[in-house]
Amino acid sequence: MKKLSFILPVLFVILIAFAGGDGKKVAIIKLIKGSATIISSDGTIVEAKKGLWVAQGSVVKTEARSFVKLSFIDKSTINIGPKSEMKIEKFSKNEPGVINVISGKIRSKVSKNYLNMDKNKSKLFVRSKSAVMGIRGTDFAFTMNKKTGASTAVLFEGSVVFNRINKKNRKLDLESIVNRGRRIKPGQFSIVRMNLKNPTIPAKMSSKQIKRLEKNENFVSNKSDSAKNQKLVKSIVPPGLSGDIVSNDGKSLEQGIKKVIKINVKHKEQAFDEKAKSDSKGFANGDSIKPVDGAIVHIESGTVIPIGKDAVYDSNNGEWVSNSVGSVDDKGSYVPPANYTITDEGNLLKIVGNQIHIVDTNIKSIDQVPSMGNIQTQIFVPIAVEGPKPAGEAEKAPLGFYGSINPDGKLLPPPLPTGIPFAPNTYNQYGPGGRGPGGRGPKTKARFKVIKVP
Repeated sequence: MKKLSFILPVLFVILIAFAGGDGKKVAIIKLIKGSATIISSDGTIVEAKKGLWVAQGSVVKTEARSFVKLSFIDKSTINIGPKSEMKIEKFSKNEPGVINVISGKIRSKVSKNYLNMDKNKSKLFVRSKSAVMGIRGTDFAFTMNKKTGASTAVLFEGSVVFNRINKKNRKLDLESIVNRGRRIKPGQFSIVRMNLKNPTIPAKMSSKQIKRLEKNENFVSNKSDSAKNQKLVKSIVPPGLSGDIVSNDGKSLEQGIKKVIKINVKHKEQAFDEKAKSDSKGFANGDSIKPVDGAIVHIESGTVIPIGKDAVYDSNNGEWVSNSVGSVDDKGSYVPPANYTITDEGNLLKIVGNQIHIVDTNIKSIDQVPSMGNIQTQIFVPIAVEGPKPAGEAEKAPLGFYGSINPDGKLLPPPLPTGIPFAPNTYNQYGPGGRGPGGRGPKTKARFKVIKVP
């Protein structure tokens, strides 16, 4: 009896750990790298391990350089990237599930037979605080930046519809919100930002980036980035020829040129679609905003890297190509060119001597944007201190306020205000207004001044 009385409580704890708060097991951990935890709906926290069942209502939280692959009861899979949080709000074989991306990024492949529903109805909803996506296809990525509220949707295969969640539609059911959104096609992306009324009109992602993102299902790479070797150069890519071919050896270049000649001959025989080329340049017309086709995206923040007038049109891939904007690594992540860096919040910074310049990343037509080296910037200048200044004492910035120098002598910028816009000239750590959202909250502890560079 003593042994039985000991075993029963242990079995009860194990069942709780496997089933979660409400006991409805909906997914099993098929693969894990690094460290992650499962937080059930009743607050129970367990270490994520391969073979562990995860219940509806649970939150999966991964640490840096870690990921978790879940296999759901319908054979759909979701990979949860590093430093991410995802909640399984609802999942069933009989009705659409709801996945809440609290922060970070996920990659999912939805079973083609899931619910066997009408193609115009969502099989699964993936949502964040700011956006919702109705899944009507199979393979996609979704990111949520918790600091800025930006959400990014990228489609590899199938069909999805993407829309912003706001005060007006928040009380509607998810299908109703989705039906009013943007339909994304394979190879395209769309972004929701807090300062945009609507999601961006879906645009074609850089072929190089979309291919690498598609291969990178686990968000983890063993290859080293090549950022140190990036240089600012003027684009010399002929129309119809990708930057990859130009950067290869002479033989590849010769083959590429022959390929372009064949393409150009074909275009002489067929009328070139000038309207498609014009639309591919991107635009900002009121609440209708479309990035340039061929854009590189900082996936973690939803920042679209500006492509300028130095770009050429690759008619073979239907996109614009520029060699001055940086590149992507083997994971599909954006790598800025030399003397540039990008923050977790998506602020693209140019380092000029000991100055930090903020690059204008507002989405515009390619005709309105100079090359990266000549793009408009603002100088970021810290001007004030923590707390009130004592009488007769000069203002001093707190330690580390101006950034720091790394072992290579490169200036590392200080933290910037979250989601800082480009237009206003002054900011503080709570954004325009001085005291938290809407002008409320704690008193300002730090102020920043931004100066436009002609």
